[in-house]
Amino acid sequence: MEKRCRTPLLWLTQLIIGVLPPTRLYPLKARLLSISGVDIHPSAQVCSSVKILTSGYLGIGAETFIAHQVIIGGGDASITIGSHCNIGPCVKIFSGGHEFAPTGPRAAGTGYSKPIVIEDGVWIGAGSMILRGVRIGKRAVICAGSVVTRNIPAESYAVGSGISLLVRS
Repeated sequence: MEKRCRTPLLWLTQLIIGVLPPTRLYPLKARLLSISGVDIHPSAQVCSSVKILTSGYLGIGAETFIAHQVIIGGGDASITIGSHCNIGPCVKIFSGGHEFAPTGPRAAGTGYSKPIVIEDGVWIGAGSMILRGVRIGKRAVICAGSVVTRNIPAESYAVGSGISLLVRS
């Protein structure tokens, strides 16, 4: 059975991490996140301003760096980030969303989540957004500001958003 984030403890942990130096004490941050239910390798480096908003499984591999003001979560589906990844500042990784409601007072219908897998060696540029249900292949590059709504093959780079996403191998 997958390890799940313990939400109240994770919230408290993030308060503590938030007062630590932004780019120091990475082993302590990893240990605190591990206690909170995150499956994180001790060599992972997470900046103090990262926000984790999931109650599902979150795995972060060895020697992965997660930069300032990254948001991870938005649902209860699993999010797996491989080893040797670089995730730039202000990246958003959301496993949750809503169905479109054709009737009623709101356009946003029932909420749902789908897993996200970011394989080993991936580089995600600043300000990108990774949405539910995608797999980013090994050593792929997501260029800054991209919005990823579909799978990205290994050893390729992607730039743009949604339906106009340009993928090159």
